[in-house]
Amino acid sequence: MTEPRRVLIAFDYGADGIWWVATKEEIEAPYEEHRRLNREDHRLTSHRPWGDLLSDGLLDDLKAWNDSWDFTIVREDEEDVPDEVLYERGRDLAIRVQAELGADGWEVLYHLGDRVHRVHPPGSWPEEIWEQDLLGYLPRQQPPW
Repeated sequence: MTEPRRVLIAFDYGADGIWWVATKEEIEAPYEEHRRLNREDHRLTSHRPWGDLLSDGLLDDLKAWNDSWDFTIVREDEEDVPDEVLYERGRDLAIRVQAELGADGWEVLYHLGDRVHRVHPPGSWPEEIWEQDLLGYLPRQQPPW
């Protein structure tokens, strides 16, 4: 059985709110092989990233949600939204992404507090070890200091 393709709904400054999750094979591959795997598996033909897989409305909502985490650029007409509300919005967006991608071969992950959750099949892992437990990545090495 092949591993499902996974995406993560997560905030990052200036990003779109949705990320490919590399497989264990992709992570462990030498750099050039990793780049080849990425190009083959993730070739998108749309003018907009994710545009050939997700609707424009959902992509707009993901971007707006991602931008709402950036408290350094709050306009006067915007309110400061509590983290709990933003996490819940991320969960709702993850459910929508799963609905558009389908459950056949896709798993959608999202952060909710200090855990990473999977929409389908349901699952949850502590944020510190989800990559190791779910994806089989090697444990992260702590710096010696």
